[in-house]
Amino acid sequence: MSAKKKAPEPEGDETRFEDAMAELESVVERLEGGDIALEASLAAFERGVALVRLLHARLDAVQTKIEELTRNERGDVVAKPIDDD
Repeated sequence: MSAKKKAPEPEGDETRFEDAMAELESVVERLEGGDIALEASLAAFERGVALVRLLHARLDAVQTKIEELTRNERGDVVAKPIDDD
Protein backbone atom coordinates (compact mmCIF):
# COMPACT_ATOMS: atom_id res chain seq x y z
CA MET A 1 0.00 0.00 0.00
CA SER A 2 1.29 3.46 -0.87
CA ALA A 3 2.45 5.89 1.80
CA LYS A 4 0.70 8.69 -0.11
CA LYS A 5 -2.75 9.40 1.27
CA LYS A 6 -5.71 9.88 -1.00
CA ALA A 7 -6.74 13.53 -1.14
CA PRO A 8 -10.28 13.98 0.15
CA GLU A 9 -12.89 15.06 -2.35
CA PRO A 10 -14.48 18.34 -1.23
CA GLU A 11 -17.94 17.46 0.01
CA GLY A 12 -21.05 18.83 -1.58
CA ASP A 13 -19.43 20.11 -4.78
CA GLU A 14 -20.27 17.87 -7.72
CA THR A 15 -19.02 20.40 -10.28
CA ARG A 16 -17.45 18.77 -13.33
CA PHE A 17 -13.70 19.26 -13.58
CA GLU A 18 -14.02 21.03 -16.92
CA ASP A 19 -16.71 23.36 -15.60
CA ALA A 20 -14.62 24.22 -12.54
CA MET A 21 -11.60 24.92 -14.74
CA ALA A 22 -13.64 27.18 -17.02
CA GLU A 23 -15.02 29.05 -14.02
CA LEU A 24 -11.50 29.47 -12.61
CA GLU A 25 -10.31 30.89 -15.93
CA SER A 26 -13.22 33.34 -15.86
CA VAL A 27 -12.38 34.40 -12.30
CA VAL A 28 -8.74 34.97 -13.26
CA GLU A 29 -9.76 37.06 -16.28
CA ARG A 30 -12.04 39.22 -14.09
CA LEU A 31 -9.28 39.74 -11.53
CA GLU A 32 -6.67 40.52 -14.16
CA GLY A 33 -9.04 43.00 -15.79
CA GLY A 34 -8.95 45.11 -12.65
CA ASP A 35 -12.35 46.66 -13.34
CA ILE A 36 -14.16 45.28 -10.29
CA ALA A 37 -14.56 46.75 -6.81
CA LEU A 38 -12.35 45.65 -3.93
CA GLU A 39 -15.12 43.64 -2.27
CA ALA A 40 -15.95 41.88 -5.52
CA SER A 41 -12.24 41.22 -6.09
CA LEU A 42 -11.95 39.61 -2.68
CA ALA A 43 -15.02 37.44 -3.31
CA ALA A 44 -13.66 36.44 -6.72
CA PHE A 45 -10.27 35.62 -5.20
CA GLU A 46 -11.93 33.47 -2.52
CA ARG A 47 -13.91 31.60 -5.18
CA GLY A 48 -10.73 31.13 -7.20
CA VAL A 49 -8.93 29.63 -4.20
CA ALA A 50 -11.86 27.26 -3.60
CA LEU A 51 -11.81 26.20 -7.25
CA VAL A 52 -8.05 25.61 -7.18
CA ARG A 53 -8.46 23.41 -4.10
CA LEU A 54 -11.31 21.49 -5.74
CA LEU A 55 -9.34 20.95 -8.94
CA HIS A 56 -6.24 19.89 -7.03
CA ALA A 57 -8.25 17.36 -5.00
CA ARG A 58 -9.81 15.94 -8.16
CA LEU A 59 -6.40 15.59 -9.84
CA ASP A 60 -4.99 13.90 -6.74
CA ALA A 61 -7.91 11.46 -6.72
CA VAL A 62 -7.38 10.64 -10.40
CA GLN A 63 -3.64 10.16 -9.87
CA THR A 64 -4.32 7.79 -6.96
CA LYS A 65 -6.80 5.81 -9.06
CA ILE A 66 -4.35 5.53 -11.94
CA GLU A 67 -1.64 4.33 -9.56
CA GLU A 68 -4.02 1.70 -8.15
CA LEU A 69 -4.87 0.49 -11.64
CA THR A 70 -1.25 0.25 -12.77
CA ARG A 71 0.18 -1.72 -9.82
CA ASN A 72 1.75 -5.08 -10.50
CA GLU A 73 1.38 -8.20 -8.35
CA ARG A 74 3.97 -6.91 -5.84
CA GLY A 75 2.16 -3.59 -5.45
CA ASP A 76 4.70 -1.54 -7.40
CA VAL A 77 3.46 1.13 -9.80
CA VAL A 78 4.46 0.13 -13.31
CA ALA A 79 4.85 2.68 -16.12
CA LYS A 80 3.30 1.45 -19.35
CA PRO A 81 3.78 3.02 -22.79
CA ILE A 82 0.75 4.65 -24.37
CA ASP A 83 -0.18 3.45 -27.85
CA ASP A 84 -0.63 6.31 -30.31
CA ASP A 85 -3.09 4.32 -32.45
